[in-house]
Formats: sequence, structure tokens, C-alpha cells
Amino acid sequence: MPKSVNTSTVKVVALFAAAALLAISGILLLVVDRGRPASRAASPTPAATSTDTTQAQPTQPEPAGSAAPSMQGTAAPDEAPASASVPPKAAETARQFAIAWASHDASPGHDTSFSDAGRRAAAYATADLATQLRDPGDRSTRLWQQWVADKTRVTCAIDRVAAPDGAPAPTTTRAFVRLLYTCTTYSAGHQPTRSPDQLALEMHLASAGAWRVGALVNA
Repeated sequence: MPKSVNTSTVKVVALFAAAALLAISGILLLVVDRGRPASRAASPTPAATSTDTTQAQPTQPEPAGSAAPSMQGTAAPDEAPASASVPPKAAETARQFAIAWASHDASPGHDTSFSDAGRRAAAYATADLATQLRDPGDRSTRLWQQWVADKTRVTCAIDRVAAPDGAPAPTTTRAFVRLLYTCTTYSAGHQPTRSPDQLALEMHLASAGAWRVGALVNA
């Protein structure tokens, strides 16, 4: 009987110990399982982090008007290019002549008659034409007196230089030039007025190598 009692006691103790181990294992598993979801929520996966960052920083659009501004422009009227059929030096002399010939200043201390403009233009003319330009001619004395009273000034700017339609082709000593220009008239007590005009010139190459106006074709 003592041996039987001892064996039963050992079995009971072993059963209690096994039950205790199972209970402890169950508790540990429950604690670990409860902790895992909380850990996942606190530490998002790298893929989720990458997606959030992309949404927080959208791509910026290109600013409007980023292209380089055009650098193209237009020449001033008195810098209008000459026609390819007009020698450049002849065209330049023609410009200077037309501005001198068509501009006037009847304000005090300046021009005394229309002839002053002719004398200024004579500097760009041949000897024969210069003599004619210095002659007062039959320009209206009454109109000049009115200009003096109104202190009138007339300034001109060249709009275009070209060869006249149907004119002979230029040679080494002669060329024809047509100038289109605009004159602005300023008078005391009046609004400035603008008027277009044109002039055709026959240009001669002088012995010194400079071009001079030999005749006013349509004057």
C-alpha cells in the first residue's frame, strides 16, 4: 500500500504541474497577441509612409511666361533702311538733304524766311543746285509772316528711302532716290499737326567721292 500511495501522489503532482504550465502558456500567448496590433498601428509600413509623403508634396506647375522675351523691335522713322537698289551713302545724303529742306523754325532768333531752309539744304547739293536753293524764290511772304506770329516750327522725320518706280538703275556716278517723310508743325495756341510728304532726288557722285543732290525731280 505505501508504494501505491506514493505513485498516486506523484501522478497528481505531475498533473497539477502540467496544468499550471498550460495556464501560464495561455496567459503569455494572450498578452503577446494583444500587443501585436498596437505595434502595427504605431509603426506604419514603409510603403504607407512613402504614399503619405508624395501626397503632401504635389508637383509645382511651371511658372507662366518663363520663355525668353522677344528681343525684336522697330527702327525709328528717321532710321528707316534704304532700298537695296540705292547706294547707302547716296541714301544717307538724301536723308540729310530732305530734313534740311523741309524743316523750318519761325520762332524768335531762328529762321528769317523760307530761304534759310534752302541754304541749309545747299550743303548737301551740287554747286548748281546749291545756287538755286539759296535764291529766295517766290515762296509766300504772307505765310511766313503768319508763321512768325505763331512762332511756328516744322520738324521732319524720314519714314522710308527707296528707288522711284520706273527710275533707271543706279550707276557708279548717278542714282535716283525717293523719300517718304512726315512733318510735324508746332504753332503757339494750336495743337501739333502731322502731314506726310515725299520727295524724289537725283543724286550725283562728286569728284571728292561724296554723293550730292543734283536735282529735285518732283519739286
